Amino acid sequence: MNDSFSCALCRGRRCKPLFAIHDLRFWRCADCGLVQMAPIPETEEAGDDYAGFDLTRYREFVTMFRIPQYERDVSFIRKYAESGRLLDIGCGTGEFLDVAANNGFQAFGLEPSWKAYEIARKSHPVARGEFKDMCFKENHFDVITLWSVLEHVPEPSDFLRRLHSILREKGLLALRLPDVRGLLPSLALWIYKISLGRIGSPLGILYQLDWHSKHYYGYDRGTLGRLLAKNGFEVVDSRSENSFDYRSLDLRMDYLPIKRIARRIAKGALAVILFLAKALKKEDELVLIARKTI
Repeated sequence: MNDSFSCALCRGRRCKPLFAIHDLRFWRCADCGLVQMAPIPETEEAGDDYAGFDLTRYREFVTMFRIPQYERDVSFIRKYAESGRLLDIGCGTGEFLDVAANNGFQAFGLEPSWKAYEIARKSHPVARGEFKDMCFKENHFDVITLWSVLEHVPEPSDFLRRLHSILREKGLLALRLPDVRGLLPSLALWIYKISLGRIGSPLGILYQLDWHSKHYYGYDRGTLGRLLAKNGFEVVDSRSENSFDYRSLDLRMDYLPIKRIARRIAKGALAVILFLAKALKKEDELVLIARKTI
């Protein structure tokens, strides 16, 4: 049990060790269930997560998997807002901006990667940098989207309060992020525990601990809803989905630190997990729409 820091969500001090990899320690709050890294490193090495990408292969992956996903996301958003100013934070190379603009939104982007920014800015108004360093007008946007962003934010309440301030009255926040209760992360944690901590690579991959952009928090439906409510949002809709599909698995594995000789085994195992997660309704990602309330 920990007594040196408090839970970032409920401020409780009953945080239990969950796992440790590369001197990075993760804990689970015994009161609310939030998973968090503690301590969070004060300084991270600057880097560009797109710098090593093979853009040809990346575009194949985006076309096969991401764009259909983004089309579902926009349809989900349009149930509650059919148009307006939309800001996509962490817009990457701009494919979601394309889909949003084609569906009636005035789409703007924010991206910290120089490489991705240079591509996205050719088609859309995009700013480069971190959200904490930006100065946006208050009550300006109708929709803000965070696709796989919030888990990388070291101070999530501060971040959400700033988002709240730049959204218009009853504006929408759309998020996708990993669900720590999903089958895939649950299996990775089980492997870590039964191996007495010797096999941590599946958790390391899921929490992106070898990347510049690590996961500082692990959320589930309950902790995410509570975090949003604490910062002026109410959840209006949500769904679960898997973070991969079988067709695009080879392309997705290009970005995983897996040796070629192990890819066939990993692909087979992930295909089984994909099937079971859907059957058991234990998919590993949450997609959620929240509305600004106060």
